[in-house]
Amino acid sequence: MPVTIFSYNRRNRIVLNLFFWVFYFVYPFLRFRYTGEHTITWEEIVFYLLLYGGILYFNNLYLLPKYFNNKKFKEYFFILIPIVVAIAFFESYVNKTLLKTCSCEGPNSTYVIYNFIHLGSLLVMFASVYIFRNYTQKIQALEHAENERLASELRFLKAQVNPHMLFNSLNSIYAYAIKNSEQAPEMVLKLSEILRYMLYECDKTRVLLTKEISYLKDYIALQEMRQSGFNVNMSVSGNVEGKSIAPMLFVAFVENAFKYSIPDTSSIKISLHVQENRLIFECQNDFDQQSVFKKQSFEEDGGLGIKNTRKLLDIGYTGKYDLKIEKEKNVFIVVLKLELD
Repeated sequence: MPVTIFSYNRRNRIVLNLFFWVFYFVYPFLRFRYTGEHTITWEEIVFYLLLYGGILYFNNLYLLPKYFNNKKFKEYFFILIPIVVAIAFFESYVNKTLLKTCSCEGPNSTYVIYNFIHLGSLLVMFASVYIFRNYTQKIQALEHAENERLASELRFLKAQVNPHMLFNSLNSIYAYAIKNSEQAPEMVLKLSEILRYMLYECDKTRVLLTKEISYLKDYIALQEMRQSGFNVNMSVSGNVEGKSIAPMLFVAFVENAFKYSIPDTSSIKISLHVQENRLIFECQNDFDQQSVFKKQSFEEDGGLGIKNTRKLLDIGYTGKYDLKIEKEKNVFIVVLKLELD
């Protein structure tokens, strides 16, 4: 987000304006005082404050918002230029006849041109400050709106990542409870840990990698309790401590591995390796060729979970990840490489 001193803070704007006017009058006062050319009077200070302050703030507070911001450039200059010309003549007249502070020589037109250039320069400077501040505020507003949109989209995607896993787990717990199985309490415990993570951690843009790994292990343990006969091997290597990651990036791939694997015959291998700020996640599973061909492809039938995971990666790791999903003989292979924050 752009960093600028021209913020919405009214105090900063007042300080900047006071600084300008003090400098505007102090500098010529010191200059003329030590050269002996002219001594600035209170009448002259009041005159310039009212004259220049009036046109400068009229331009910034009225003309620019009404015409320039709405891209009515012709109307803007059609109004402003005659006003500047009139003020240049008026300033020349007041200085020569009333205040008698004009020490310039030559025709009156020369002094008028000087006044026109002087006032025009101040207007350009004041207008530049306004335009720049207005531009940065618009950029900040757009970025804020985009961040809100992305945050809403992230919340929506995370809510969709694994809803039917909860439904299936509850059905399994119900079935075990009817049988008075000793696994039912343990399944409830694992499910509660998963729900706690999803409710209290996944609303953040980043979570600790160690927590995401714990969540993944709980999910695998729950699936193994629900469906016996799976040969699951999960390995974690490298320095995972202190690393952060977007939540819910791996579970869709693991879920599909369980979905396509055949109990008692298939194996699931999951590995997660961290080297400095680079993470490599790999998930492999055997599958029944005939069973898969009756369905759509892995990624298509993996459906919402895989698509949402891609969107999560696009939002959280734009240009910082590489995802490959391949099928080799009777093995599905998912390899995700991404740069950690």
